[in-house]
Amino acid sequence: METSADEVISDRTIVHRMCMNLLKNALEATPEGGAVRMRGSVGPEAFHVSVHNPGAMADDVQRHLFRRSFSTKGHGRGLGVYSVHLLCTNYLQGRVWFETGETGTTFHLRIPQGQDLQQA
Repeated sequence: METSADEVISDRTIVHRMCMNLLKNALEATPEGGAVRMRGSVGPEAFHVSVHNPGAMADDVQRHLFRRSFSTKGHGRGLGVYSVHLLCTNYLQGRVWFETGETGTTFHLRIPQGQDLQQA
């Protein structure tokens, strides 16, 4: 499969949902006046999306992050990052991870190009 330098071949609905969930979480974790950055890059084998916010996560939050219904925002929440992980790994055969420290937190998605969802 051949792609151009700026072409992403994947399931539009799933990629959109994952990006929106990461953006929403980043915005909710950012104090007023803070900045959230979303970046993307496209390669022939995969594409990469990252979402950064200025807040660092505590160790106890990091340990539970991809668990269903885990939330720091109260009862009835906690499906956003869990669903990103589920959709990325189970349906798109991609990878999701995060880095956190004194400069903030960045979530990353690496998704193979052209994933055939009919076989997922």
